[in-house]
Amino acid sequence: MVVFKPEMTEFLVFDLEAFVPPMDRRKRTGASLAVNAFREGHTLLGGVVYGGRPLTGEVVQDYAHYWMWREGGEKEVVTALYRVFAAMWDGVKDKKMIQADPVVCGVGISTFDMPFLLTKCLQYQVAPPEEIYNTIGKCRVVDLSVAGIGFVPTQNPILHPCSHNQLADALLPERARKPTGKKVWEMMDAKEYGAVEQRCEGEVREMVEIANRMLLSCRYPRSTV
Repeated sequence: MVVFKPEMTEFLVFDLEAFVPPMDRRKRTGASLAVNAFREGHTLLGGVVYGGRPLTGEVVQDYAHYWMWREGGEKEVVTALYRVFAAMWDGVKDKKMIQADPVVCGVGISTFDMPFLLTKCLQYQVAPPEEIYNTIGKCRVVDLSVAGIGFVPTQNPILHPCSHNQLADALLPERARKPTGKKVWEMMDAKEYGAVEQRCEGEVREMVEIANRMLLSCRYPRSTV
């Protein structure tokens, strides 16, 4: 059983955005996720991070923004994001193995955000490969798109991850509907950097609230099976 020591319990909610060149947006077959860190021109734009030590009330990353146009380029933003993860591990370097590892949370992060960031860190050699794996690959991942399956009414014939919109419709009925992720590409085409930042921060704020409501529901279930 995992032990949660307040000063060593790190929890991070984040969302990354990537750019996909126009020629790769037109595909009509294959995986639904168009981005691929190994394809030319597929760029990590940056993202927004919220996190800290929730059991002590300490907020370390208060919807912090990391973007290419702020940091100076893709390599710089990848390095800055890597340092966020490294700082979490540094904060728990003296923890016992039974104590909680840093937890990262978001929608779809097991499919896109985490593997994309890990790959970019390796490509830019921001640290030795084994250190990158320890820093990015060993975080405990709570992908809300999977964790939320039981919260979303569905007629799917199999278990399938939920979208951000499905989660928000079920748990945040008062919010405005989120546009498709492809909207970011259009904003980038138009160089609307402020709009990209605003949209991403809005998503992370919703993710924080979705995670909070999931946790509250688990603590006080309306019914038991």
